[in-house]
Amino acid sequence: MKKNLLVLIALLLNVFSMFAQNSIQMPLPPQNSTLQGAVRGYWFTSPTCFTITGLEAPIDASTGLQNIAVVRLDSLPPVYGNTTNDFTLLYLTQNDTTSGIIPVSIQVGVGDIIGILGNRNDNNSYGTSPFNSTINNLPVTITRLGMQFPLSTDTVHDIWTEIGGSLSRVWMYYDTNYVFNVSQNWLGGTSYSFTNGSGPTATSVWDYGDGSPLDTAYNPTHNFPAPGNYNVCSYITGACVSDTVCTLVIICPAPALADYNYTINYPDVNFTDNSQNAASYSWDFGDGSPASNTVSPSHTYASLGLYQVCLTITDTCGGVNTYCENISVCPGLIPVTLGSDTTACGSVIISPQFPNATYLWSTGETTSQINATNTGSYIVTVYDVNGCSGRDTIAVFINPLPVAPFLNDVNQCGDSVILDALNPGELYLWNTGATTQTISVSVNGTYTVTITDGLGCVNTDDIIINLLTIPQVYLGNDLNICQGLTGISAPSGAGYTYLWNTGATTSSLLLNSSGTFWVTVTAANGCSSGDTIVIVMNAPAVSYIETQTLVCLNGSPITLTAGTPAGGTYSGPGVTGNIFTPSIAGLGNKNIIYAVTDTAGCVGRDTSVITVSSCSGIAEISEIGMQLYPNPGKGIFNARFRSIPDQITISDSNGKIIRTIVNAKKEMLIDLNSEADGIYYLNATLENKQFTIPFIIKK
Repeated sequence: MKKNLLVLIALLLNVFSMFAQNSIQMPLPPQNSTLQGAVRGYWFTSPTCFTITGLEAPIDASTGLQNIAVVRLDSLPPVYGNTTNDFTLLYLTQNDTTSGIIPVSIQVGVGDIIGILGNRNDNNSYGTSPFNSTINNLPVTITRLGMQFPLSTDTVHDIWTEIGGSLSRVWMYYDTNYVFNVSQNWLGGTSYSFTNGSGPTATSVWDYGDGSPLDTAYNPTHNFPAPGNYNVCSYITGACVSDTVCTLVIICPAPALADYNYTINYPDVNFTDNSQNAASYSWDFGDGSPASNTVSPSHTYASLGLYQVCLTITDTCGGVNTYCENISVCPGLIPVTLGSDTTACGSVIISPQFPNATYLWSTGETTSQINATNTGSYIVTVYDVNGCSGRDTIAVFINPLPVAPFLNDVNQCGDSVILDALNPGELYLWNTGATTQTISVSVNGTYTVTITDGLGCVNTDDIIINLLTIPQVYLGNDLNICQGLTGISAPSGAGYTYLWNTGATTSSLLLNSSGTFWVTVTAANGCSSGDTIVIVMNAPAVSYIETQTLVCLNGSPITLTAGTPAGGTYSGPGVTGNIFTPSIAGLGNKNIIYAVTDTAGCVGRDTSVITVSSCSGIAEISEIGMQLYPNPGKGIFNARFRSIPDQITISDSNGKIIRTIVNAKKEMLIDLNSEADGIYYLNATLENKQFTIPFIIKK
């Protein structure tokens, strides 16, 4: 008696908790259209914590059975074209006979991403998406959510969203408070699984009432040590709630399992009990008549129709189990025929040809006809307006269609493309008149192929071809020429861009050295091509190193140092033949070129520099007693003057002053170790006159 009382208290607490909840309706847009088939819905990010207390698909599109699902997404759903299965299924009912609001208790936390899908009889009631709604007076935007499958037969999978379009209207009722109930599911033996309706962000501590350690698993599974009665409690804490909920688990050594079968002898139905471990029985015949406690009763129905008959049994521990079945109580089966077994290509429409009825196919579909795409047996059960039923079966053999060969249209560079119809060995007919498996296409347009296999099954596919022009690039033949400037050019065109292996981006190059040169030319349509040219520039190897690199302006002409190979010619300022005349060349650095022409007419050159200096006269230098030694030197020089100079500077061969010496003395040491080898000039200002001594650093 105590066990039965505990069960009753637990049931009353659950019922009271469910009906004590509020039912505030979240606003939805009005219906603007309908969609039959695949399910649609909406999603939103919760602005607050609340409990979903009820769900209902409106009857605007259909008054049929309800299909509703609720999921908690791990992240924002992807835009159509992509799908996600990263979610937790919080609730699912399929082909639900409830005519109005379906009671639920689903906890939602602030920030949870909630998706709701639903319709009636796979008919969606459409409204505008997105829609600005409210939850507990807080603004929330609901946006289109979809699945490319009917919810009456498929569980939730591969869902997506779209910014525009329409959402499927499912009324959501809610309470601003969190309401929890512990649900238990027997897994066999002494093993049970539990849920308390809280989300993963809340913390749940479970006490199984059997002395085992506390458990913090989310939706845990537990093995009890032995049959018995256990008070299982969950202590829930989170951002939205702090609560404790309990349930009584009764584990009977021989648990009840209800089952029955029946025979109809209209208007009587004889029921035979097939239950296990039943201590008591309660039969509900579905017609409003009093319940029967008989083990295997007979019942007489007042009128024909479809009745839901439920058998509830109680085991010796007080555990209760119920089994229900819809029974068509009729004088006989209604005549239903699907026709003869059939063979088809790809698919075939099958229909029972029985109007004004409801239908249930072995595929789970409830339409008056279905499109069979797989080989197999198809069964339909048809119910007329009185609830009487009939059934028929048809065997369907589906031969597959030839494979559609084209995945994507062609948009590529080139002047032709090969199209392959696949399906080797079949019959082909292209819209060009060709009958081969492959064709070569060089004209833009739409190409269609019809494929017929050996069973007579036909499939047609088409493809759009868009061939883009490629630049024609030719740099010419390879070149073997004398050393000198030469130009190469790529073709020009509107929008063309260029990239040479030298890094240049111009349409042409000016070259004076041998090498391999290539260019890539890209047209405005993105198509590219290129070409390569090898250029060999020939010139004899020439060496000319002048040994007399410093001369005085008034000095005597000098004979230029011989270059190699012999037989070349000299050129430059002050040069006649192989003689250099400083007074004709003038002051400064003079480039002297030695050129040799080989038997092929190619010219090689080398250059030396001769510096022409003013070279102060010996008389002037003696006049002021100006000396510099050693000359040439390695970098340390002694300088002497008759009197202290006003200023001393050191300049290089280009006239650039590299050192200014202040506080000069009659005798001084000048350190030029840091300077490179070359010709330099000591410039001294003395008695308002400028004197210069050239000197050489050679380390």
